[in-house]
Amino acid sequence: MTRFLLLALLLSLVFVVKLFEWNPGSVTFQYLPGHAVEIPEVALFVLSLGLGAGFVMIVHGTGDFLRWLRNLDEAREEKREEKVTALWKKVREELNRSHVPQAISLLERLVSLYPNHLEALLLLGNLRRLTGDATGAIRLHRRARVFDEEDVRLVIALCEDYRQAGRLDDEIAILSEYFHKKEGRNIDVLGRYRDRLVSRQKWEEALAVQSVLSRSFGKGERRDLEVSYLVGIRYETGRHHLEHAETELARRSFRGALKIDPLFSPARIGLAEAQSREGRVSEALTTLEEGFQRDRDPVYLYLLEEMALEAGSPERILTPFERAVLSDPQNSSLLYAQARLYDRLMMVDLALDRLESLEGRENWEGEFYRLLGDLYLRNKDRVNALEAFQKGARAENHPGRLYCRFCGQRYLQWTGKCLSCHRWGALTLHPGYVQAHSIPDHPPEERNAGGSSLSDPTIDAYSLGQSS
Repeated sequence: MTRFLLLALLLSLVFVVKLFEWNPGSVTFQYLPGHAVEIPEVALFVLSLGLGAGFVMIVHGTGDFLRWLRNLDEAREEKREEKVTALWKKVREELNRSHVPQAISLLERLVSLYPNHLEALLLLGNLRRLTGDATGAIRLHRRARVFDEEDVRLVIALCEDYRQAGRLDDEIAILSEYFHKKEGRNIDVLGRYRDRLVSRQKWEEALAVQSVLSRSFGKGERRDLEVSYLVGIRYETGRHHLEHAETELARRSFRGALKIDPLFSPARIGLAEAQSREGRVSEALTTLEEGFQRDRDPVYLYLLEEMALEAGSPERILTPFERAVLSDPQNSSLLYAQARLYDRLMMVDLALDRLESLEGRENWEGEFYRLLGDLYLRNKDRVNALEAFQKGARAENHPGRLYCRFCGQRYLQWTGKCLSCHRWGALTLHPGYVQAHSIPDHPPEERNAGGSSLSDPTIDAYSLGQSS
């Protein structure tokens, strides 16, 4: 090969010499203004040819050099990946043996060798939190977010860090930052953010988050559940405005909840309360009457009774009660509630007749017999009064005319959400008698007809198995 190249070079030189002999002419070459030189035509040709060849060699040489550099980087990356793979394997082995300190030591070594290794930073931070070092976990996870701010795992991991460290404001801040970004629509993160806002009773912000979350699902059970949360949070937003005397905003929130779910009793009751505070008592009473006509929940009659008597308009409650009894004459609970109303209006004979017709029909609680005994005393019937009081002493006694239809908790005053099982729209009028096996055995987080709850779902921030 060398001999061939030497022969080619020799022949080329001979050819150039011949060119000079065949072309003795020259050209004037001006390289600067006022400066020129005579150059043989063949020399100019050879110079141009040399420059072209040199340019080609430079281009190809540069390409070869860059390829060499890439190959060198790839070789280094392969060695790096081999080291990372070996270290990850050791980390998995230590975690499978529940040797957390050894796994942490290996991860620290990996991070020291490769400071921008996101997966190692994430797992090491989780292990730090697991061992109680929330501050160290926060530092590592913040460092990891420098390389990828949109990684949902890092957002959730930092939330867990802040929660363990008791820095709840920082947790809400990072969730808010994620939510207000265009990409911030992960349902687990949104659910967590909503729950934190609800726990702080930041209803306006929670409503904005829940509005997005409820639109994140197609038709189905999960969407229905999120929509029920949306209705409940709208109601709580209205209560917040009502407590701050912002009755107009309260009415808008309550109507917004009713637009989604017309049978959501807390919103209708809240709307009536807002109307009453604005001095529109007649309109408020009508709102409660409409509520009872819609779903026949006796809690509307109970609240209508309280509002009508307070306003000095007993006729506004007598007529709805009479209509209700006519439509359901065998309803013992409804008849008992009517008897109590008669008693409050000093209609003693009607109240006594009603209670005597109900005695023995149900297993009544003690309050029934105490009311019956009191009516007998007003009629100066001491014998029957004593007998009624004795029955009342032997009967079950539970304070509160209201109760949760889901968990059975009794209440003296109405509230939009059961404080025991945290369901909205769960409170209704207790029938006054012992209900055998009447409370459904459902966990609080399930939604049932007429009620919904807002639980705090457990979010799997980052599985050690996945990270390994």
